[in-house]
Amino acid sequence: MLEKITSRFVKVTEVIASLLMVLLTLVVFAEVLSRYVFDYPISSSTEMTQIFFPWMIFLGTIAVTKNEDHLKITVLQEKFGRGVQWVLQVFAKVIMLLFSVYMVYASYLLADAVRMQPLPMLRISKSWLYASVTVSFALVAILLILQISLLLRNKRTWMEGGEIQ
Repeated sequence: MLEKITSRFVKVTEVIASLLMVLLTLVVFAEVLSRYVFDYPISSSTEMTQIFFPWMIFLGTIAVTKNEDHLKITVLQEKFGRGVQWVLQVFAKVIMLLFSVYMVYASYLLADAVRMQPLPMLRISKSWLYASVTVSFALVAILLILQISLLLRNKRTWMEGGEIQ
């Protein structure tokens, strides 16, 4: 049940990130077309790409974390038995969780510090740029807590060679 909810949620974030990629592509294409064909630059396109790009990237980190598609070094881990591998797996997820919590905190402070500074053309707060980090790493932290709890709860399955995601 929880796995199904998590998978659907991750799928929604993937769709949103994909839509942001389409929007980003359209904005950049329109800017290039407008600037070089019509000699009339779109002044707000730079700010739109500044907003779309981080949201797209950081929402994508949720799916990367869920699917464990991130870079991880397993050379040393594979030298040990299943028990030590399980401990190293839990340890790595706890480190990732601590990093995610720190990123939520630091990006919130940054977003709060610039909340009264508007972007010149769009006239919205610069905090929208940094809120993408806060939101995505908060969701990544929740996902990591779920993954750690599944590892702890299903230790025997993992030790027998099953993968828990």
